[in-house]
Amino acid sequence: MQAEITFSANTMGRKTIGRRNILPVVKLVGKFQKFIEESNWYERLLGYEKYINRFSWVFIIASIIFFFPFCLNIFSC
Repeated sequence: MQAEITFSANTMGRKTIGRRNILPVVKLVGKFQKFIEESNWYERLLGYEKYINRFSWVFIIASIIFFFPFCLNIFSC
């Protein structure tokens, strides 16, 4: 059984194929930057503040419930 060795010269043609996948990501970054710079995203965020706060509290409480047995185990030794 032979193993195939890939040299850097063999991958030169493949690098141009991968660029197609990178370009949509670059476009998304540009769109996101334009959204941040030119829109009123902060005012929209204030509208969702109540829901974000609730999600944050649920996450904090879930973390406390999850880590509480570990903390008891550490401090009881």
